[in-house]
Amino acid sequence: MQRTSVVQVSLRSGAVALLTGALLSGCTPAPVPTPAEGAVVAQNLSGPMGVYAAGDGSVWVVDSGTAGTAGSFTVPPDPGSTTPTTINYGDTAQIVHVDAAGKSTVVASLPSLGGPEGAEGASRITMLNGNIYVTSGHWAEGASIARLPKTAAVLKVSGTTVTEVADVWGFEATNNPDKQVKDSHAYGLAAGPDGNLWMTDAGGNDLLKVNPTTGAITLMAVFPNLPNTNPPAGVPPFSEPVPTGVAFLKDGAAYVSLLPGFPFTPGASKVVRVAADGSQQDYATGLSMTTDLQTGPDGNLYAVELGQFGEQGPAPATGSIVRIRAGGVKETVLTGLDTPTAISFNARGDAFITTGGAAAPNTGKVLRWDNFTTRKPVQAP
Repeated sequence: MQRTSVVQVSLRSGAVALLTGALLSGCTPAPVPTPAEGAVVAQNLSGPMGVYAAGDGSVWVVDSGTAGTAGSFTVPPDPGSTTPTTINYGDTAQIVHVDAAGKSTVVASLPSLGGPEGAEGASRITMLNGNIYVTSGHWAEGASIARLPKTAAVLKVSGTTVTEVADVWGFEATNNPDKQVKDSHAYGLAAGPDGNLWMTDAGGNDLLKVNPTTGAITLMAVFPNLPNTNPPAGVPPFSEPVPTGVAFLKDGAAYVSLLPGFPFTPGASKVVRVAADGSQQDYATGLSMTTDLQTGPDGNLYAVELGQFGEQGPAPATGSIVRIRAGGVKETVLTGLDTPTAISFNARGDAFITTGGAAAPNTGKVLRWDNFTTRKPVQAP
């Protein structure tokens, strides 16, 4: 396996371990004040990755966790090393429900995996036909044990019971659609207009459709590698595309955000339109480190930009939200966020944003901005 820790993968080939605290390896970010207009919905999170605003006024949150001490396994050495990397794991990822009165309850705990540079676990959450679904975890070939249950999978939440709906790693291991290293990071998730779950595999570089009843997985698109312009020494002339968010507009096509891997060149991220036949067309370009994509009640797409990437990871307070209007026209509507990872809207247009997704444990939050869809641009994109 060419991929070792869940973090080092991102630096070499583009998996989204960067969306945990991983890219801050050895770095303690400066404290970042909460933007004045953002109301705290949930806090003391460790790598919040997903948020979903339900119709009953409650909010669901996915926290990726801090690995754990339940067990460990090894993956092959990094290039230039002869020592396998040890990955620890435990059920420290969480699904949190915040009711309309603001009371937070941990509904379930899920696997979280961690290597020398950070941890990662569950990623996104959505509702379909009254049921809650979650994408959970990352797995790759070469691990010293078989895939852990509820890892690299789509899960269903019923009360406090979590069951595995689809084994995304199994699909990747059998099919390997992008013909690169077998690697599966079940990441983006959306309820499709066809009654299925649509998800991005950020490790497998593809868009998948999951039947929520049978768990059957259908390949919808494979995203090609993207060119690196003037790559640093030792960096290949391409980056893996790393699909993150998936959303839908009234035309029924799927819109997918891509976050190209190392060296995370500013402006290299984009949103791609995927038609029903799998054909792809750039819809909005010039984005940076796009971690999520959602459709607002105003009919526009909203992209989450994690931040500007430096030598020690994404710099604090450089994350932003970009509104994408018809035709791919971009306008930045919120800046100064600390490593935001996801966004969700209620019917009124209030936005719920996870921040601190790539920050120190227990510093993550969910913040609410009222009437967000009416915000005017704050700067040119």
